[in-house]
Amino acid sequence: MKNLSEYIDRRLRLVKKSLFSFEYDLLAGDEVLGAFNYRLLFRRGGDVKGLEKRNIEFYKDHFWSREIKVREEGKDLPFANYIRDFINRRGNVSLPNGNKLVIHFGFFDVATEIRDDKDKALVLLKRAGLFSRTINVTIKEKSTLVDENPWIVFLTLFLLIKRRQRRR
Repeated sequence: MKNLSEYIDRRLRLVKKSLFSFEYDLLAGDEVLGAFNYRLLFRRGGDVKGLEKRNIEFYKDHFWSREIKVREEGKDLPFANYIRDFINRRGNVSLPNGNKLVIHFGFFDVATEIRDDKDKALVLLKRAGLFSRTINVTIKEKSTLVDENPWIVFLTLFLLIKRRQRRR
């Protein structure tokens, strides 16, 4: 499995499989790098498969919670969590070993950036069009944090889906 930093020059896309499904694939050309399935039951989580040797799941303990936890599938304890700020324009991802990433949402969620703690943009997610099922992913900088935690791209997608549902 290649690191995400090796795709700096290549175009990555998050593609929704069909109009009525909540399954997304991360594609590099025709190669599928990973898959994300948004669970509709209580709209509280999602599953990531294929990016690492382990399967990852996102979940919320309670529907009113601002915290989203990340754990390995089949395990009880989370190894990372996301907490959004009060205004909901950005949020912090606490990673293992005390590392931190910041997810910054643009206006109308057209462009969303994953930044490091020094506010340097690492990954950009940009909607391809207003009614498009595709989100373009651009790796802007090499980062060991993104290489060690490639699920962060799908966590950002999960947050974009949650924000879109909240607006309806």
